[in-house]
Amino acid sequence: MSPPCSGDPPTTSDSPGLDRPRKTRFHARIMHSRLSSCVWILALASLAGCGDETSAGSLEVRPSFSYPLDDVLRLHHVQTKATHNSFHLANPDLSGPAYAVDHAPLDVQLSKQGVRKFELDVRHDEGTGEFEVAHVPLLDEGSTCPTLGACLGVIKRWSDARPAHLPISIMLDLKDLAPGPGAVEAYLGELHEAILGVFPAARVVTPDEVRGGYTTLGEAVRAEGWPTLGALRGRVIFMLYNLNDGFERAYSRDGTSLEGRLAFTRTVPTDPHAAWTQYDDPTVTRALIEEAAAANMLVRTRAEIDLAAALAGDTTLRDAALAGPAHFITTDYPAPVEGSTYHLHIEDGTPARCNPFTAPRDCTSEALEDPLFVRP
Repeated sequence: MSPPCSGDPPTTSDSPGLDRPRKTRFHARIMHSRLSSCVWILALASLAGCGDETSAGSLEVRPSFSYPLDDVLRLHHVQTKATHNSFHLANPDLSGPAYAVDHAPLDVQLSKQGVRKFELDVRHDEGTGEFEVAHVPLLDEGSTCPTLGACLGVIKRWSDARPAHLPISIMLDLKDLAPGPGAVEAYLGELHEAILGVFPAARVVTPDEVRGGYTTLGEAVRAEGWPTLGALRGRVIFMLYNLNDGFERAYSRDGTSLEGRLAFTRTVPTDPHAAWTQYDDPTVTRALIEEAAAANMLVRTRAEIDLAAALAGDTTLRDAALAGPAHFITTDYPAPVEGSTYHLHIEDGTPARCNPFTAPRDCTSEALEDPLFVRP
């Protein structure tokens, strides 16, 4: 193993002269750090067979890492940390714990807090043509990355420098009212263009890829599970949060097919394109979470719903989530916050850990993601 390199690309929070966004800043500027050549020297010295990067950022040859179980372990064998409203900055003008959530920039969440799944609230601005990322327009707009392109750019730059990482899941919550049938396809087409304007197609794990030669995506997931970690490292997975609205119905063609789409839609195990689902409360929906996990679906749950209760020390949901088979445990507190001891920590995670219900016996946290290969 090569010695540590002092030239790692700086993150937004630990770069000299860069501070955490102020709580009153509603539209944080995204600081574009240059990737130092030392990162790639380290990667080439540490990793066997790393391929060249094209000008678009896609890897011509998938890199090979010292992960001996990469052809055995699959994504549904993982349990990891996710964040709720991952972009959110505290709003001092509004009261309540939800408005006080003050997330670090996405790259800091990846490097320092062990997050591997994000949630972005997205709205299309017809004037600028941009997809904006904010919680509530005019009322609660504080965001570490005010547009979808900016958010994805932060994630991509982090990923480019660390291609050995577990796949990063990005859940999109489309907050607009879905337009009519013709217009909704144009909207979704613009959404695809925004994604592919940052990530090359080869870096995006698609429903077609997971479906493979099976008739439906759900059939493939039930039979094979999600792809192996070796096929997914250094890549991103997009998920559509919307359920039973105009966007979801159009995107899934009324629940029949995701052919040609970039994102996976939220479903239940009986759907033909069942690949991931969500059950917020891991106590009252434990049986449903187990059913979905048994079908090899990825499951998102919450570590806290009542934020005030959690900050006061109620760990009921967090403990239930950690003890269950959900793959993504979502939190507003991925790190300690002032005035409370509450936060989500995944014991023995590096930062992810083997799913206590679905992972094989020989799984280890280091086999999922080794900190030696994914430096902060």
